[in-house]
Amino acid sequence: MRLTILGSSAVRPNPGGACSGYLVEAGGTRVLVDCGTGVVAGLLEVADLGALDAVVISHAHPDHLLDLVSVRHALVYGPPPRRAGPLPVHVGPGVADVLDRLGATFGDGAAFGDGAAFWPPACDVRTFDPERGLALDGLDVRFAPTRHYVPCWAMRFAAGGRTLVYTADTGPAAEVAALAEGAGLLLCEATLTERRDESEWGHLTAREAGQMAAAARVGRLVLTHYWRELDPERLRADAADAAGGLPVTVAREGDTYDV
Repeated sequence: MRLTILGSSAVRPNPGGACSGYLVEAGGTRVLVDCGTGVVAGLLEVADLGALDAVVISHAHPDHLLDLVSVRHALVYGPPPRRAGPLPVHVGPGVADVLDRLGATFGDGAAFGDGAAFWPPACDVRTFDPERGLALDGLDVRFAPTRHYVPCWAMRFAAGGRTLVYTADTGPAAEVAALAEGAGLLLCEATLTERRDESEWGHLTAREAGQMAAAARVGRLVLTHYWRELDPERLRADAADAAGGLPVTVAREGDTYDV
């Protein structure tokens, strides 16, 4: 299993970077995980849109899904080769409604996956059942609810005995920690250097990310969803101090990790 960082910024792209977006590959399966602002540019450095098997979206905040508008239009108006069929886009409950409103704005009044605007449809939006998970051509996905300001889902990817867990956006949450148990790699948000008030309980500090990684006994911790202005080396040091000797790195666009 391989993870490629396409975007690691929170809220808006860091200079020269992109918001949340990650390519997960296992065997011949390629899945784009989240698609925030600027992600498509990085994706096209490593994979053609036609080569994607699916997209999985954690929640309906723009820094995690806004570049799906670019994906949709590129599949219709961009250069060949064309896909043989629509791109499956898997979203949590309620997110399809957000995408439909985006589709109505940018797709001649049609829903995001509606063939009335584009035929054949560019995207096939599917709402996943968090209790059942997903099976994506040999890559199995399990979900857990996070602690965030809107419904959001952490994800555990498994294939060939390898496991990768992505927290998406979350504050401290027992469900997310349980999902991470024993994972080979934990891709964990680290938006905060310190918690200033109750409004910030939807995100983790880097130290809390390290504590989660240690408690879950993961193999490696990769920090993401951060602002470069907060000093990535400080984030890494705070997480490493709490991680009990685990390898800790800060995600940067273009980085790859073999799990």
